[in-house]
Amino acid sequence: MPHLFVESDAAEPGPFHFTRDAEDLLALLSFGVAEPFGSMHPLTQLVRRLRRERGLDLTPLLTFYDRNVEDAADAANLEAAWQDAAALRECVVAVRAALAEDAEAVPLTADFPAIPPLLGELEGMAAWAAEREARIRISFSLDS
Repeated sequence: MPHLFVESDAAEPGPFHFTRDAEDLLALLSFGVAEPFGSMHPLTQLVRRLRRERGLDLTPLLTFYDRNVEDAADAANLEAAWQDAAALRECVVAVRAALAEDAEAVPLTADFPAIPPLLGELEGMAAWAAEREARIRISFSLDS
């Protein structure tokens, strides 16, 4: 079962645990990365809509990497996934607002009902890290 992880480089431990399975959010991130390659999956269509119709820069939300490091390239890519927490928070706020305002986006998330609440939890995590001027990293593991 895939797992999504959020962590920060703040000096103190933070609230970086989802209250539900984050598989729907991982699907959004994964299909979002596939968007430039022409995927027609509903989540890819959602990302395309957010970019084209809403003009959103989704780079912070789609910056993540596999935490299972197998070589130096993986280690470098995982390290490169660290990002500014305030930028991630702003991105998630914009995505949540777009989903709340755009009736045409709602059917695209129909099979992934946990996306809106998970985005809310991610926003809270990013806000916590941003308040501490910390960086944040999203990663995943496909291992059970």
